[in-house]
Order: sequence, then C-alpha cells, then structure tokens
Amino acid sequence: MNTNKRSLTYILTLLTLFLVPLIYFKKGIISVEVILIPLLVLAFIWDLKKKNIKLNDVPVIPFAITFFLYFAAQCISLIDAQFMKPALMEMARFLSYVFLFMIVVKVQFSKDQYLAFAKVFGASVVLVGIYGILQYIFGWNLNTAGLYALKEAKGRVGSTLLNPNYYSALMNFIIPSFLLLAVVYFKDKKMQLLFFAFYAIFIVNLILTYTRAAWVTMACAFILIILIMPKRFLKNLFKWHIIVAFIVLLAGVWFMPDVQSRTSSAIYAAQKLVFPDNDPLVGAPDDSGDDSDLAETDEDIEKELEKKANDENTEKALVSRTTLWKTGLYMYKDNPVIGVGVGNYYDRYSDVVEKYPELNIGHDTYSVHNSYLKVMAETGTIGILTFLSIYAVYFYYLIRLYFKQNNELGKVVAAGLAVGSVCYMVQNVSNNIIFIPQLNVIFWLVSGLAIAFLYKNQERSYY
Repeated sequence: MNTNKRSLTYILTLLTLFLVPLIYFKKGIISVEVILIPLLVLAFIWDLKKKNIKLNDVPVIPFAITFFLYFAAQCISLIDAQFMKPALMEMARFLSYVFLFMIVVKVQFSKDQYLAFAKVFGASVVLVGIYGILQYIFGWNLNTAGLYALKEAKGRVGSTLLNPNYYSALMNFIIPSFLLLAVVYFKDKKMQLLFFAFYAIFIVNLILTYTRAAWVTMACAFILIILIMPKRFLKNLFKWHIIVAFIVLLAGVWFMPDVQSRTSSAIYAAQKLVFPDNDPLVGAPDDSGDDSDLAETDEDIEKELEKKANDENTEKALVSRTTLWKTGLYMYKDNPVIGVGVGNYYDRYSDVVEKYPELNIGHDTYSVHNSYLKVMAETGTIGILTFLSIYAVYFYYLIRLYFKQNNELGKVVAAGLAVGSVCYMVQNVSNNIIFIPQLNVIFWLVSGLAIAFLYKNQERSYY
C-alpha cells in the first residue's frame, strides 16, 4: 500500500494542490499549471516504469470515452476554424485536464496520502481566503468593475484568482465541503468551531466578491445540502454552539458594506432572468390623474435619469450580459453543426456583431460569459452534446458513490463534492469558468482524487 510513499507522482500532486490555488503566475503562455502538469505527467510515467506506484481498480472507461468524443468534436470543428493558434491552445489545455484527472484518479494512494492531500489543499485555500480578506482591508488591487450603485464597498475581492467572478466560483466549489465537515463530520466541539471558522472565512470572501450570481448559488447550495443530508445535517445544525456561530456569521455578513443593497439587487436579477417580462415597475399605468410630472424641468429629468442609472434594481446590470448570451446563440445558429472552431469565439465575435448590429455593446471583442454557449458556438451541436456527456458521467459517478459509502466521511466527501460541483456548473451559466485554467485544474485535480478516495472508501476495512 505504501510503495508510492515517496513517489514523484505523490510529491508533484501535493505541490499542484498547494500551489495552483495559491499562486497566480502568467508570463505569455507560461503559468504555474503549465509548469506543474507536464512535470506530473512525466513523474507518473517515470514512477510507473520504475514500479514506484500501482494503479487502482477505478473504472475510468466511461470518462475516457466522453473525453475522447469531445476531443474528436474539437478536431472536427477545426474544419471551419479561421484561427488555428487559439484552437490548438484550447485543445492542449483540455488534454492537460484529461491527463491530470486520469492520473490522479488511477494512481493507488494510501489513506494517509489522501489525508495529506486534504490537509495541503485545505491549508492552501485557507491562505487564499485570508489573503482575500486582507486584500479588502488594505485595498490591494481591488477590482472596481461591476459595482454599479454600491456606495460603501471599496471594491471587489479576487484574491489569488484576480477576477472576482472566478474567485467566487472557487469559493462556491469548496464551501459545501467545509460546511459539511464542520456541521456533520466532526463531533468534537473545538474541531467543529475551527472548521466553521474556515467556512466563515470563505463566506466573507464570497460576499466581498460582490458577484450576485455567486450569492444566489451559495444560497441554493445550502438548501441542496439540507435536501441531500437532511437528518445528519439538521441534527447537528441545531446544537447551541453551531446556532450561535451561524447567528454571529449572518449578523456580521448582513452589516458588511452594501450587502443589503446587493442582496436586493441579486434577488431582482434572479427574478428578471427567470421571469423577464414580469416587472411590476415597468409599463404600469398611472391612474392618479395628476399631470404634474409633465411640468418637470430639464434639471428634474436629468436627476431622475441619473438616479435610475445608478439604481441596481434596473436592467442595467443585465442588459449587457444577456446581449452577450445572444451573441453566442446567434453564432451557434449560424454554425449549428460543427461551430466556428474551438477557441475561435473571441476572433469571430466582431463578425457576428457586424452581421447583427443590435448586439454591439461597444467592444471589438468580448467573452460570451457562458461556458455552454461558448462550446455551442465554437463546436456546434456535436460539441455541446459530447461536452455535456463528460459531466453527465461525472455526476453519475458521484451519485453512485454517495450511496455506496459505508461511513460518515465518505458521505460528507461525496455530498460536498457533488454540491460544490453543481455550484461550479451553475456559475458557468454566467461566466466562462470552465475555460479558466487555474480553476479547471483545481476542479479536475480535486475531483479525481475525491472519486478515487470514494471508490477505495467503499471497502469497510479502509477507514
């Protein structure tokens, strides 16, 4: 079992888990993950050749098939690709995720090594969270885009991921697991409060990103946790020290800068996306019979327009995003079978805007802000179907593994990863999260290790 205790594969996996969340480094095409993943692949080949590691019995054929099918769809899309460099780079990134996942899910690690992985990754993300809070306190490189009418907030926290939207996706990916560890898994009061403190750090960071979609996702994730583990979760939730901890956290969060106005805006945004035509403030008749508004001066009108422009509860925050989604949809409709070519969305953006001027928002090129529309536009129907098949297999594995776990730890790991992954997929509706290398490396690395652990944890003698 311990033949790989000092294997290069084990060491490189630890380094990747610790460094990728913690360090943002990019020089041209060189980044932390671009350096570490090839080293991990070479280490795996070396250790396998020298018999320093063994492979486990996790069945990965379904994953291999779906990975291959999507890669084949990417290759087919090259027929219509006008720009080969971004296409080949995106395909190379995808293959790096595949190699990373397949290695960590197939190497036979010991239970002590899985514990080391968890400690190293946990330490890394806690440091990232602490840095995020310090970033806000001291105003280090805060992002000021997208704040709209917020009056109190100094800026938006991006921590080591720089972009607040991307950072919020990382927080939502890990928050469910830390909450379940604090409330469900640990029985000792001190350990519960310690992990609740970590959970609170991540919640504060998520709030400080001021990403409304992430706030809504976080709330839905909490409900999903209750639905998945009702007895285990609710039983411990109503212990006095946990209740007090939640009250302190919620009170502290509620009085953070602009949280109340941003929460109202988040609810409004969610309502408008679900019910776009159901706005009681728009088009409502005025039955008062008072014509005094007709006598407004130009100055009054100007003030009213300025007030409306600065009001978050208008469509200002939604128009550009929905327009970007329409751009991706139009690009797909014009190229429905194989798309415009993998990685070619940015370069083909201006063509679509020129053809459909109503989509112009004043930029030469812009992200579609939706991973699924990006895949549809770039690789067509073939691409989106094969792409979604990857995640269908992924969630099928997690659901099966959840019901096969024989202890509390296995249930918590499976449920935490499943809910965190749902959050990850949901946030891809409003951002291109799946195409951010730093995030995607974390997702596939943690998922691969967790799935391998859960398979081993099915054995009653394992823990």
